[in-house]
Parts: sequence; structure tokens; C-alpha cells
Amino acid sequence: MAESIVLMVLCVLCIVVLTGPVLFLWGLVDLLKGSKSRGSVLTLMGATTMGLVYWAYSAFSHMNFSKGRVLRLKGRARVARRALGDGWADDAAPTLEGLTPWQRTVLGEAWLYSAGLEHASVPAFAKLSLKLSALGAPSELLEACHLAALDEVRHARRCFALARAYSGLPWSAGTIPELGQERPARPSPGEGDDWSRLVRGSLLDGCLGEGLAASVAAEASRRASDLVVRETLAVIAEDEGRHAELGWDVLAFALERGGGKAKQALCQALEALETQRTPTLPSIPGVDEAFLARNGVLPQAELGRLMEECLQRTRARAAAWVEPQRPRVMTPPCSSNANSSTSASTGKTWPYSA
Repeated sequence: MAESIVLMVLCVLCIVVLTGPVLFLWGLVDLLKGSKSRGSVLTLMGATTMGLVYWAYSAFSHMNFSKGRVLRLKGRARVARRALGDGWADDAAPTLEGLTPWQRTVLGEAWLYSAGLEHASVPAFAKLSLKLSALGAPSELLEACHLAALDEVRHARRCFALARAYSGLPWSAGTIPELGQERPARPSPGEGDDWSRLVRGSLLDGCLGEGLAASVAAEASRRASDLVVRETLAVIAEDEGRHAELGWDVLAFALERGGGKAKQALCQALEALETQRTPTLPSIPGVDEAFLARNGVLPQAELGRLMEECLQRTRARAAAWVEPQRPRVMTPPCSSNANSSTSASTGKTWPYSA
């Protein structure tokens, strides 16, 4: 069994990575020998294949879509460098039958993109834990941060495993050099004190960002046809829903301890919600939206709908916290309805049995 898996990986590696250069060089040789028609066709096919592979890498590398808490270093979102190796994958094996090399390349890039974001959420929660410790947060919040980081470790392992299975390449997490180079910087006057920054980060990255990630994963799970992909997304949806609730708990702590400045920061963060953009996906030639939806990638229109719903619910829930004449809204976050329909169907198996 192990030998067949290795052979499959090597075959896909050769097809996806080497086909383009081989065809291109073959075409050049034919051109030099005088076979202009066949040489031109082979050269064009090789160049096109290499271009498509590079395009897939470039497109997914520049997607505007966060799948949870963002690792921000020096004001920019960061993820680990691409790397080949072991240490960041479980044994997930989606169905590959019927997929063309190009479709596998696209799905491999999509899951590798997700893996990078899930991996970056691990140090993001570690940073949040350090900040909460500095501000004297109760043990329950710190425990929830560390449990969330462990969730993200499992998510990253599964996403890397799917990326490896589809692409045939042993992808793993590389370095995050900026994480080791970061030095405490003096905040700008507009950022306010520690409480203000905690409020804004909790609302935008926690309540909204992770709530949206939960809704997207839940809807994608319902549309996915592959059992492994469907189960993966369902469990991620449930976990991200808890992470969104952690964002609300952190927000409550900051408002309780941070006083008037924290409440003012919440008002400013509510205004900033209006500037949040709908996640954008690249237009992928040769792959339609129906195929992507069957493999866990939602269409752009669906992302827009879920973003608007999450914005409205986040805005309503947070606004009640700055209006003392009204009780706090105890309705669930934007992801809870979606999560309730997915957890029962999966049995919460893979994160806990890996």
C-alpha cells in the first residue's frame, strides 16, 4: 500500500511539474531539426502548461480571503513560506479518481492556501494569549486561546494533507522569518492603548473574521461531494464557530476592564466594519464554479452573501454593547446556525482521532 502511494505521488509530480518543461524542450528540439509545425505545437503546449501551473500558484497566493484569526506582524498579515517535507500533515486521502492533472493542481493550490492560513493562526492565538496575560485576563480566556491554537494545528495538518494528496507534492509549513524578527513597536496615536487595540482586533479578526470562516466552511461542507473534504470542512466550521465566540468573550473582557476608551474603540471598530471587503477568489480558466463547489471552494456570489450576513449579525450584536439602554444581544454569532447542521453529521472524528 505504501509503495503504491509513493508511486502515485511520483507519477503526479512528474505529470504536473515536468510535463511543461519536457514539452517545451521537445518542441525546441523539433524546431531545430526542421519540424516547424510539430515543434511549434509542442513548444506552445509546454509553455502553456508551465504558465498554468505558475498561474495557479500566483492566483491562490494573492487571494483576499482569511480563514480565521490572522497573524499580523508589523501591520501585515503573514503566513509561513512554502516548504517540502514532513511534520505538517495527517493521513487524509480524498478521492482522486476522475480528476485531470490541471484540476488536481488547482485543488492542491487551494488547499495549500488554506493550510498556510490555518498554520498562521497558531502563532496568532499564541500572541493573543500573551496579550491577555499582560492585561490580567482570567484563566478561562487563556485556556480557550490555547485550545483554539491546538484546533488550528489540526486544521493545518489536514489542509496540508489534502494539498499533498491533490498536488502529489509533499508540501509542509516553512519558516515565518518575520515572527522571529518582530520587536515591540510604539503604537501610533490613532491606535489608542492596549485595551483599544484588543477591542478592535477582537471584533474584526475574532468576531467577524472567524465567524465568517465558520459560515463559509459550513456551507462549503454541505456542497462538497468528497466525504473527506466534507468532514474536514464541517469540523473546521464547528471549531471556527467556537473561536468566534472566544472573540466575543475577549471583547467582553476588554469592555469590562478597559473603561471608556475601550467602548470608544468599539464604536470605531463598528465603523470600520463598513470598510471590510468581501473575500475575492481568482477566476480560474478551465475550472467552473460547480466543480469548485463540489470540492469545497464556494462561488464568489456565495462568499458575498455570507459576508453580508456575517457583517449584519456582527454589527447588531456589537452595537448592543455600546447602547446602555438596551440589553446585550445573546443571539448566536453569524456561524452558529450553519454549525448546528454539520457537527451531528460528522461525529467530530478526525481532529480527535488523529
